[in-house]
Amino acid sequence: MKIMYKFFATISIIAILTGCGTTKTTLRPDATANINKIAVIRVAEPQAYVAQDFGNVGMMFGAAGAAAAGGSSANAGKSVASVTAEAKYKAGRRFTSQLAKKLSASGYQVKLVSVRRKDNTELLENYDVVIKAVRADAILDVVIESMGYATEHPMFSAHWRPASQVQVAFVDTRTGEKIYSEKFMYGYHNPFMSGTEIEAPKKYHFNNNEELFASNAEFINGLNHSVDAVVNQIVKTLKK
Repeated sequence: MKIMYKFFATISIIAILTGCGTTKTTLRPDATANINKIAVIRVAEPQAYVAQDFGNVGMMFGAAGAAAAGGSSANAGKSVASVTAEAKYKAGRRFTSQLAKKLSASGYQVKLVSVRRKDNTELLENYDVVIKAVRADAILDVVIESMGYATEHPMFSAHWRPASQVQVAFVDTRTGEKIYSEKFMYGYHNPFMSGTEIEAPKKYHFNNNEELFASNAEFINGLNHSVDAVVNQIVKTLKK
């Protein structure tokens, strides 16, 4: 019991440091009826692709164990950085292209726009400047909070799987109202955070570091699936 208390105490600290999620704004059924042209803000690249080894057995043994788990995350993170750099992987670029392609296929006119942000991991606080700069019925803002691979629990889910956290906002340019917002957590489960969870398919689960880094192609395929799964959910929500 004492060991489990230490484990959940450690996880609680992590949750506090990573935030508590956001409130979802559900899109009204008729909200997209008069929206034909969407300005999609180009999705910024993550500052780094991360490895979070929360499932390391060290997480069950207090501060020293948590430090060991942190070291494991750091070592795996170096390999993650190496693989993504070698592949010249760009999650933001894939998000942008897939959103444009699939929203166009859904019947929208799509215009890609670029903006400058104070923080690439946060949605814009105000869309007035963008509204004035574009001729569109709505603005779609998507940001990557984090992306990479993660483990979750030393006993129940110590395997690696793609993990990402993505924020979405959809703004009606005629009213300035944020008519839809959501946070997606792909392959990532945290009872202390709110968000829409998307499961990572078993084919992208890896039992250990050796399996995770055995195939760069499969590694990148997992990241691609994490992007595409979120895009599909956004496009499904915005479907007329």
